[in-house]
Amino acid sequence: MRNILRFSALTLICIACQSGQEYKTFRTEVLTYHDQVMVDSEKAISRKMKLDKISRQMDSLFSKKIVPDTVKEKRQIGQLIGKLNSVDEQMIDWMHDFKADIDGKSNEEASVYFKAEKQKIIVLDSLYKAVLSESDAYLLKYK
Repeated sequence: MRNILRFSALTLICIACQSGQEYKTFRTEVLTYHDQVMVDSEKAISRKMKLDKISRQMDSLFSKKIVPDTVKEKRQIGQLIGKLNSVDEQMIDWMHDFKADIDGKSNEEASVYFKAEKQKIIVLDSLYKAVLSESDAYLLKYK
């Protein structure tokens, strides 16, 4: 009987310890996504620089007959840079609002918080991927 009680107590302790750690798994997932999205953020900066350079060279490209309509091209470049800036600003806002510390929250509250943050960072990841793909497709014209 003592062994059964000891085993039961040990099992309860293990379960309590594991459930107390659950939020850490979610937090780690969020931080992993964050690191991946930061790579996309760096790519976005690079794309903006390339687009800006092309925009500044538009007159030269027109005179060489590479670009027939500079107004249209500059507008398209401006839209792409705007989209890249928008997703960058959203990322900055997310990072500013994100709280890695869970002081005063239960494991369940922290788990819910980190699950919600994971969904937010997944959305940011897909936004980055879409605008990077769009800007890459545009930049192919100038390779």
